[in-house]
Amino acid sequence: MSRVVVAGSFDSKAVPFGLLVRALRDRGEDPVVIDTSVFPGDPSVTHPAPEVATRAGARHADLPALGRADAVRTMADGAARILSELHGRGDVGALVCMGGSNAATVFATLAPILPLGIPKLLMSTTIAGDTRPMMGATDAVLLYPVVDVDGDNAVLRRMIDRLADTAVALKSTTSLGETRRERRAVALTMYGVTTPCVQRVAGHIADSGMEPLVFHANGTGGRSVEDLARQGAVDAVVDVTLAELGNELLGGAFPAGPDRLTGAAGAGVPQVIAPGAIDMIAFGPRRTVPPEFEDRTILAHNELVTLVRTSEDDCRAIGERVAERLGAPKAPVVVCIPLGGTSMLDKDGEAFWQPAAVRAFADGLRSKIGAAADVVESPHNINDPAFSDLLFDCLMSIVARGETRADVAV
Repeated sequence: MSRVVVAGSFDSKAVPFGLLVRALRDRGEDPVVIDTSVFPGDPSVTHPAPEVATRAGARHADLPALGRADAVRTMADGAARILSELHGRGDVGALVCMGGSNAATVFATLAPILPLGIPKLLMSTTIAGDTRPMMGATDAVLLYPVVDVDGDNAVLRRMIDRLADTAVALKSTTSLGETRRERRAVALTMYGVTTPCVQRVAGHIADSGMEPLVFHANGTGGRSVEDLARQGAVDAVVDVTLAELGNELLGGAFPAGPDRLTGAAGAGVPQVIAPGAIDMIAFGPRRTVPPEFEDRTILAHNELVTLVRTSEDDCRAIGERVAERLGAPKAPVVVCIPLGGTSMLDKDGEAFWQPAAVRAFADGLRSKIGAAADVVESPHNINDPAFSDLLFDCLMSIVARGETRADVAV
């Protein structure tokens, strides 16, 4: 029987967690409670804090001497081991964490353990800030509690009731990878400056009877594609937009981390790849652009995002990184290179037009790719219909050979 798993610090949040446990029980749930307290918490819960610390290889009494950060990390690791076992037995229907920044830290450790499709809920005051560290690439539900998670008051009770209602309503033990699909699913990555290409390819995919899933390549989107591929939730990837690699290499605002381009390759999911938006690094508002980029072409995308033109050397390095990340893929990979430019801004007459840069990408890729992928060059810009059609034709060539991962009803 699946149950709601509640994880949090009862040493400082005993009253709010008592309200949450009671609210869940009032809704017919028998929650599993993991106490991640650094100081003495509630010994009556399902997994009290001393047990959690032991599961992480530590003595609970020794935690305060470690310092707050290491102590919280230790308790998060112990809770992760317990959650992994519960999930392995099929006992987890939802994960719920609640509190402040320590709760967010614990949640960031626990949420990736559960596959996409199993609900993960965090109610925390830190949601008012940057949520990327706590979200990762998970399908998290984030609630802002309005007031601090402390004590008992009418506003907090209302928010805890909402949290309990959401957990119970969403409860599921079925991951997206386990859900039988009526159509093959194809993941695509998109930026605003590669939208015409992706929309045309997605239309072709839908017309062919498959289902396109479009992800914003903003760091989190790229990680989500790799996670879905690992979990068997997609059957092929058309990775049109590699801007996250440039952001990673050059310190931009939206990197996807070191696993980008490894998930699908390692899971045996076929890929068609294009170097979309490698002509730019994205930063925040104009004032956040580092001084070393001031001599480059800089454009304001809007008030929140500023774009900096990549150099030939940057693009060569991105090509090399693509080859390195793909490694020895377990399914066919085709890399299509649009020599006419990699975005709306990278074409004749536009601000980022620099044809030598995409050629440098091709050179960097070819220097390391070996037999890992087929490489196809096109004279067109990435958003030209002819290039979109090339991507789709390459995808269909893979599909025609039967080299997609999942066995689905079509």
